[in-house]
Amino acid sequence: MAKSARRSIVPFRAPTIRPIVIRQTKVQKSKKHHRRSGGGGRGLMSKNRMGLAIAAFGVAVIEKHMGAQLPKLPMIGTMGTIGVAAYFLSDNGRNKLADEICTSALVIAAYQLGESGAIIGEDGTMNGYVAGV
Repeated sequence: MAKSARRSIVPFRAPTIRPIVIRQTKVQKSKKHHRRSGGGGRGLMSKNRMGLAIAAFGVAVIEKHMGAQLPKLPMIGTMGTIGVAAYFLSDNGRNKLADEICTSALVIAAYQLGESGAIIGEDGTMNGYVAGV
């Protein structure tokens, strides 16, 4: 019975009251992050533009040296044929140079279509498609 009596009495201590101290935190200046110049798509000589310029040069070299030997597809002409061949060589974008040559050739073909108003086929004549008609 003495055990149960000891359990029923629970000693209670009042919490000691401490003063609340408010301290001002030390103000730290934020770190300055320096920007890098000449990156990504900023500027005339960006990586993307230079890649496309080199690819356009490659398209011109391909057409100059191999233009006569290339089979020309009837509806898309010489530039379109170079673009389609480069697309298949690019392996869905894994070969970056071939992918950029594909883009450049198709852009040049679109330019020729806009300039002349026709898609020029293998013999240099229109193949029945004239833009705007």
